[in-house]
Amino acid sequence: MSHGPRATRPAPAPDPSRAADPDLEGVVERDGVRLAYAVYGHAHAPTVVLVPTWSIVPSQFWKTQVGYLARHYRVVTFDGRGSGASSRPVGAEAYEDTEYAADLLAVLDATSTDTAVLVSLSCGAAWSVHVAAKHPERVLGLVAIAPSCGLNVPT
Repeated sequence: MSHGPRATRPAPAPDPSRAADPDLEGVVERDGVRLAYAVYGHAHAPTVVLVPTWSIVPSQFWKTQVGYLARHYRVVTFDGRGSGASSRPVGAEAYEDTEYAADLLAVLDATSTDTAVLVSLSCGAAWSVHVAAKHPERVLGLVAIAPSCGLNVPT
């Protein structure tokens, strides 16, 4: 039995800057640098961290991957120092690989991420390797797509 046409509301316009809305957004501060992060698919495991690619590229770079990955994994993205909603510290020493690696660890801690698969592109590969070398217990795996920066990890 039909009860006539159903009233429907148009879907809200999608935000073109995001493929998915985060479950959680926050900021963690490390040594005076504020790092903005987002968590998607919070109920899934394991966690995949989409590592910043370079100091001038915000986490929106990963937006086309987030929607799919968040249906299967818990996904963490963050704006690296110098980009997006994160701070822009002054001085070349503030942008050394070790600083980005320490930022990555700070974001893991802030998002209560004990272990994760680190997915990186370009310079992010060096930062991920630093974390994996110094804190192997935190890294389930490392995916380095087109690593373009030196992978020299001091001991």
